[in-house]
Amino acid sequence: MGLWDLLKAKRTTGYIDSALTVEIEKVGTASIPDKLTNENAYLLANLIPEVYFAVDFIADRASKLRYFITDSKGVEITNTELNRFLTSINPIYQFSDLVYQSIFNYLSDGNMIHYVQSPKSYAKVNVNSISRIDVLQPDLLSLLEYNNISSLQIAKLTDFIRTARYDDMAAGNNYLEAEQLRIYGYDSMKRDQSHILTKSPLFKASVAIDNLLAVYSARYNVYVNNGAAGYLVKKSTAGVESILKDRQDIIEEINRRDGLTGKRNLKGISSVPLEFINTLVTIKDLMPMEETLENTIKIGGVFQIPAGLMPRKDQTTFANRDTDERTVWENSLMSIVDSFCEYWANTTGMNKLGYKVAADYSTVSVLNDNVATIEDIKAKKIANIKSLKELQPDADFTEEINLIIESYGKE
Repeated sequence: MGLWDLLKAKRTTGYIDSALTVEIEKVGTASIPDKLTNENAYLLANLIPEVYFAVDFIADRASKLRYFITDSKGVEITNTELNRFLTSINPIYQFSDLVYQSIFNYLSDGNMIHYVQSPKSYAKVNVNSISRIDVLQPDLLSLLEYNNISSLQIAKLTDFIRTARYDDMAAGNNYLEAEQLRIYGYDSMKRDQSHILTKSPLFKASVAIDNLLAVYSARYNVYVNNGAAGYLVKKSTAGVESILKDRQDIIEEINRRDGLTGKRNLKGISSVPLEFINTLVTIKDLMPMEETLENTIKIGGVFQIPAGLMPRKDQTTFANRDTDERTVWENSLMSIVDSFCEYWANTTGMNKLGYKVAADYSTVSVLNDNVATIEDIKAKKIANIKSLKELQPDADFTEEINLIIESYGKE
């Protein structure tokens, strides 16, 4: 088989008892699936730059925030043993790494999966006994679910789990305790044949992603499988007469000796009177770059990332970029961060004690600029109220003043 042949591989799905498979095409050194599925969404987010950018954009910014514990009223609590859940709860990763992994998995696979552990001397895992929390890589987790239980009969999500296996390279086939799993879905859209796992949010841009996969395949084929740039052939009244008679032999001969890459010839040679015929298909003819940008913008749109923040040749001005950055924080990032905070409090069990996890947005410069604008508007409102009060001393502006006071600390 020549270099021009596409190598095929198969990869089983995340379900232990599933017979479904995913076709994967070898493109260079990377194996790229031919379409988006729930089982390969995490793989694609790590493999395809245009998908990776959108997911990493959110996860990276979220991981750089400072997180802290508050009481039920939102007041930060500093002197508490619970702070270990935000500092040293994993022997391998820092808390910022756990945040990044959680949100990256959440946006790519559609599920944020935590595994809590405690010393075996404890009969039950709880907020006081938890000694370690891991963020499980979704493509390494296999769940076998009960299919004879109604969702109306369960007390908790893990009641659906018959067995859970985590295929870590170091540990081999490692069976997990279902009671120690914490699984949070992106939305209510469950996968086929699953009561637990949520569909990947990337499916909202599945057409764009499938187009990207086709574009990458086409690019690779043009560069590697295009054969000779042209051939010198004997001119005949009957048309072009090939030196090799068998079609398959011709294809193998072209791709073995001639092509654009490696130590191969750019042109084929014949030993008879010849004329040149161009056979090269070019990237320009396919025009995939415009297609790629359009698909990239659509994928970013799933997470409300403005087109101006997507990687492109004609980047927007700094002023517009700041506006776009603030927009994505206010419309998308902050809600995703707040969801993570809620899920982490649930994972640790501190929510049962009346505590919460919160994020400090004061270090986000574009949000601080927005705060300054809001403060300026409030100052103008207060000045206007004072002026109106002087013009009409008996007027009651209590309600307007109270709204301004109540809004402090909520932006």
